[in-house]
Formats: sequence, C-alpha cells, structure tokens
Amino acid sequence: MTTQPVLFHADDLVLEGVLHAPTPQADAPSAGAVVCHPHPLYGGDMHNPVDVAVSDALAAEGIAALRFNFRGTGGSQGSHGGGLQEREDVRAALGFLASQPGVDPQRLCLAGYSFGAVVALTTAYPSLVALAAVSPPLSEKAGAGMALTCPALFLFGDRDTVAPARNVETLGIHLPEGSRVAVLPGADHFWWGHEEEVAAEVVAFFRQRTRRGAYS
Repeated sequence: MTTQPVLFHADDLVLEGVLHAPTPQADAPSAGAVVCHPHPLYGGDMHNPVDVAVSDALAAEGIAALRFNFRGTGGSQGSHGGGLQEREDVRAALGFLASQPGVDPQRLCLAGYSFGAVVALTTAYPSLVALAAVSPPLSEKAGAGMALTCPALFLFGDRDTVAPARNVETLGIHLPEGSRVAVLPGADHFWWGHEEEVAAEVVAFFRQRTRRGAYS
C-alpha cells in the first residue's frame, strides 16, 4: 500500500487530496472509494482521524481510496459552498479516481463523515455500487435531496446527540435493497477511540458490494 498527494480539478478550481493505493494485482483492477470529510467551518478536513482510518483500511483491503479537501479547505482553491457546490467536488473526485490506472471505474464507492456524509448522500453519480454515511446529521432538507441509487450503510454511535440513528426512521428515508443501519456502542459524534471500528464497518460493507458480480 502506498499514499501520495494528488491534485485534481472541480469546475475551475484545483483541489488537493491523498490517494491510498493498494498493492497492485496483476490479474484485475481494484475497486475505488472516495472519502469525504466533516464540516470545514468547524475544523473538518481530509486529515480527520476517521477519514484517515477508513482510507488506510480500504487500501489494506485492496480498495483504492481518495480522501480530499473540499473547496476552500486546506490547500484546495475556492470557498465553502454550503454543501451544494461541494457536490461538484465529489463528482470530480470520483471521476479522478476512476481515471487512475489500476482502478475499475465500474466499481466505485463513496463514503462521508458528518457534513461529508450529507454531501455524499445528496450527490448523484451513475456508477456507484455502495455508499457509507458515517454520522450524517440528517434533516428534512437533506432527506429530500438524497440521491441514493445504490445500497447504503448508515453508521451511528449510540451516544451521538448531533446525528442520532433514529432520524433515518423519523424522516422515512427509503433505503435501497442491501442497505443497513448500524449503531455502535460507546461512541458519540466524534468517534474518538472508535476510528478503527468505523473503518472495519465501512470496509466490510464495501468489500461485499465490490465483489465481482455483486453489483451487476
């Protein structure tokens, strides 16, 4: 597994990211996943421990992972777009990952944490096979804008008062076949000390959905 800094374009902006590449396999390209960070106006960026743990675990499992900074965050150009323009960032990140040598563009996944989870849930992209939303602070507005076209994992901590799991049921969110809602004990919205548990859940879900034939 290797990591390398990368740059890619979203609209007319240059965004920065880190690509976690698995050990190449001679017989087949790997699946890929984009990982979206928490709210940048509250200190969120691609170096968040949850994002790093998920990206590392995916690459160790043989799935290429790209974590990146939304526009206006860190070294990414532009300014915060309120969660709307960030959808273009996600589509650009997915397109960039799909273009990488050794990545199968038909086996793409998307993960997000908190603000990043809401952006992921409301971003339409045609070739996604799985989505993971970690602690999404769901609301009527976010629920109405959801673009779920593939199985989704909703992951919550049972001590999370910012994004409680019950909101999935309260908002009547339709989950595609193969989706699941998981609640992990002892964790709040920040997942301190539980990062590896989050990573294991996301990896297991993506691994199941990216097996050849699972998405056809």
